[in-house]
Amino acid sequence: MQTRIEKIVLKTLVKGLLVSGCLLVSGSFSRCNSPGKQEVSLELMDSLQLTDIVLSYPHFDKGGNTSVENDSNFAFKWSGESPYQSGGAGYFINDSTEVPYIKRKRDLGQTFTYFGEKPFQISSLILRTGFGTNVVRQNMYGQKVSIQFMEVTGEPQIHENGSDGDTKAFHGFPHHRQQREIPAKRDDYMIGETYKHLKVFRGFKFPDKTDFGFENDDIQVDPNDKRLKGRLLRFNFPTNKRVTIEPDKTYAFMVMIDSLASDVGFTLANNYEGSYENGHGIRREGKGVFPPVPADVNFPITHEKNSHALQSSKLPLVFEQRLEQQPGTNGYPDVDTWRDLNFYLQKEP
Repeated sequence: MQTRIEKIVLKTLVKGLLVSGCLLVSGSFSRCNSPGKQEVSLELMDSLQLTDIVLSYPHFDKGGNTSVENDSNFAFKWSGESPYQSGGAGYFINDSTEVPYIKRKRDLGQTFTYFGEKPFQISSLILRTGFGTNVVRQNMYGQKVSIQFMEVTGEPQIHENGSDGDTKAFHGFPHHRQQREIPAKRDDYMIGETYKHLKVFRGFKFPDKTDFGFENDDIQVDPNDKRLKGRLLRFNFPTNKRVTIEPDKTYAFMVMIDSLASDVGFTLANNYEGSYENGHGIRREGKGVFPPVPADVNFPITHEKNSHALQSSKLPLVFEQRLEQQPGTNGYPDVDTWRDLNFYLQKEP
């Protein structure tokens, strides 16, 4: 039986927890997922809650494998023959010379501009998984994910990358340039913008298999399973650490898989030919060396001849350095110049 003092203490605790948005259940504390939460949380949503959406781009294609990726399985980008794992194409330095490199790890994001009258704080970011054939890789479930916000200054300008008019792009979709003509704009990229780190939110846990509706977390799931496609991921931010968005300013968010690990990555729904007028897709590629460091496809990726190329393909291992690295490409491979992510930014009700 509880004493009067114990009852008073318990009543005070519960009252304080309800005010802060947490709940005391069976003597233990649950996660604080209410509007008063003081920690991050990642929800898998079945339907889009459109209330309190301040900024969005609602369009997306029903295909493609545009992915956030930090996979420790490395491969050459090379359309020729190699005794080692390779695929796609390298980059081209003229009309016929293809240069192989090592596929780079990647963070993905989007710039956006706010034209409202009053500042607001972002309570949630909603993104959609893609509709391709490799939506969630085998070991992605339960991995830690981070969201970075940056302030963007300068005016974006298109760099034609040396291919314009009747000149075929040196790289881009379709991948096999020597077999099919690629429109000149496919290797264009953005210049003129500077990205200043504002805040990063760490500790998001990517949903488990059971969250997606599978019977348990031990089964093998085909990355092409329809239950993975077009699902909504809502990243909720702590009340006391939110990013404030000011009128007439441009910002960006970046989605990051924290650690290099085997077979991790997931796709994000997007328009390859996006129509969002107030921003564009961005990516952080490896260590930001452009063009990619050439690789020698006659030797293993781990061979000393490929050490420089391998290191440049990895995202910075020191997290602070990764946050400070400017997003960007220089047209190799398919760039995000024309791409817009399907996204929604929510404020608190």
